[in-house]
Amino acid sequence: MNIILLERIEKLGQIGDLVTVKSGYARNFLLPKGKAVFASKENIQIFEDKKAQLEGENITRKQEAQDLANNLQFQEIVIIRAASESGQLYGSVSAKDIAQEVTNAGLTIDKSQVILNKTLKTLSFEDVSLRLHPEVHIKIKLNIARSIEEAKEQSKSGKAIITTEITGGDIRSDRAQKDAKRFEKKNNTKDVEKKNEKLVETDENNIQKNKKENIIESKKTIKVDKED
Repeated sequence: MNIILLERIEKLGQIGDLVTVKSGYARNFLLPKGKAVFASKENIQIFEDKKAQLEGENITRKQEAQDLANNLQFQEIVIIRAASESGQLYGSVSAKDIAQEVTNAGLTIDKSQVILNKTLKTLSFEDVSLRLHPEVHIKIKLNIARSIEEAKEQSKSGKAIITTEITGGDIRSDRAQKDAKRFEKKNNTKDVEKKNEKLVETDENNIQKNKKENIIESKKTIKVDKED
């Protein structure tokens, strides 16, 4: 499908370029997001008439994004998650989670602006890229830890804190270790509570079942006595 780009698209082209893409990519993303239009004769003429205006608006948006990047008040975001001793998260961290923390820190973005090419399932201290404009990208540190104390340690050391396989020891501080154990204890407590609830429910069902069986047996006995 032939389209005209209304903004710069990475690895595809610049604003005003006439390019060919798969119809699904165009119909499901580029066209509904206002990033391109069909390359019909009418649209080509409309674009030519508005080219100077569109390029001017793009320059303004680019400058605004650059100003945001230059005046960014933070360089790191912290996401607290429960994880095992080996650093494996009980779940994962998504682009949506990152976008929410960045927004909470003072820079409003959505998940589509987070450049994330993998699923984050372990403790982490690494760079993550944010797309403020098709031509303006910034990097911030993503700090995924089990506690604020542990996040501080990761920020200070510049790497994720996990159990080392060589020594078999835990390189975290005492406080960080205690925080991690509290997370695990809390999860274990929840599991025990669920099992207890199921046992209680099963016992109640058995009691009700036994009552019904006793009533039925009693009725049978009464019936037999009357017949005798």
